[in-house]
Amino acid sequence: MSNLATTGLMIKPPFWLMLVDTSLYLLRTFSPLAYMFMAGFVVFAIMAAILLLQLRKQKKLLEKTVAEKTEALKFSLLQLEATEVELTNNLAFRERMISIVMHDLKSPLNFVHKIAASLYESKTALNPSDLHRLSFELYQTTFDINNFVNNLLQWLNSTKKNTKLSYTTEKLNDFIRTNCAVYFKIAAEKKLEFNLLAADDFSITADFSLLSIVLRNLLDNAIKNTREGKIEISAHSDERLQYVIISDTGGGIAPDKIVELESGVITKKTSESTQIGYRIVYDLMQKMKGSIHIKSAPDKGTRITLQLPSQPYLQIE
Repeated sequence: MSNLATTGLMIKPPFWLMLVDTSLYLLRTFSPLAYMFMAGFVVFAIMAAILLLQLRKQKKLLEKTVAEKTEALKFSLLQLEATEVELTNNLAFRERMISIVMHDLKSPLNFVHKIAASLYESKTALNPSDLHRLSFELYQTTFDINNFVNNLLQWLNSTKKNTKLSYTTEKLNDFIRTNCAVYFKIAAEKKLEFNLLAADDFSITADFSLLSIVLRNLLDNAIKNTREGKIEISAHSDERLQYVIISDTGGGIAPDKIVELESGVITKKTSESTQIGYRIVYDLMQKMKGSIHIKSAPDKGTRITLQLPSQPYLQIE
């Protein structure tokens, strides 16, 4: 007899082995109907588990879709709000611009009418001095009207989408003498000096159809606001930028107005005749990827610097 027998001890089998033995015993006692029931229950449990997984996936997908649609809706609402603000601002700007245009046309047209009426109603021959004065005022006023309308039309055309710029290189002084010659004459009539300080061989690359509008507007403002002294145009360049500087000894510009003019803002704070001209200058400089900077003080003159890229054709979008 073994030692286990002599000691009277019995070894207890492991729990998992007992569980297996019990399960096998129960299975041997099940009837075929019970087997079918168990099989059906197992199939049902598997199908329920699969269905539950599918429902969870669909729920996550639905939550993701709802979140994406919500974000898209929020973005659409923001776009609508931005569009509404832009339309409101554009409408306010157009109304303001129409008011300015009507003002700038009404005053010179009334002045032309008065000069024409004075000439027509004069019963005696005008002396040469009065005739020269009236004829020059008539010439300058009609020139201002024509120049204003042409600049406005060119500006409106430049704001159209897909407007392409045409860059060429020209000598700056030759261009000014040719395209801004009338301002030399107007300045001389007002006894103002008009000096070109850039070297005669200095060349600049730009869209000169737009640059001519910018220069004419700035020279027109400089002459109108300078009672005595001089107007000067200088220029230089570096590797990145081209600079054209128009300076005068006129009445100057207040600091708060400088901020508005440099930003192309049209408000009631700025004089009517100045606003539209500077807005045109600002927009056209932006179109040429340039900028405008103003240094001025009341009764101390104004210095306006135009900055244009040295290689503007590389800036085209």
